Parts: sequence; C-alpha cells; structure tokens
Amino acid sequence: METRRFSEVLREAVAGETDSVEAILSRYMPLINKHSLVNGIIDEDKRQYIITHIVAKIPKFDPDSTK
Repeated sequence: METRRFSEVLREAVAGETDSVEAILSRYMPLINKHSLVNGIIDEDKRQYIITHIVAKIPKFDPDSTK
C-alpha cells in the first residue's frame, strides 16, 4: 500500500476488495496490537473484536473525504 494513495486503497476496500481491506488492516496492525494489550500481553479476543469492528465499518467510509 505504500506506493498507492490511502484514498485509492480505501475506495477499493469500500467496494469490497479483500486485498485492500487486508492492506488497511496490515497498515494499522501495530496500532490494533497496541490497543489489544492487557497487562502487556496481546489479548487475542480483544484484537479480533477490534479487527471485526474495523472490517464492519469500512463500507461506511466516504473515500472522497480523505483527499
């Protein structure tokens, strides 16, 4: 995703392109992991909860608002 604009990747993710959704998750995985920590250890249930909610919300984004 580094060579493509975020708005382009988001537009594809909103359209249902699985690779683009995965690219967004990959880009934000360090932040997801940070917010999944419980007592310094990644809580997999919390991590999965965050990922599930991100994936569910992607179709609601307006890619044109990221320009």
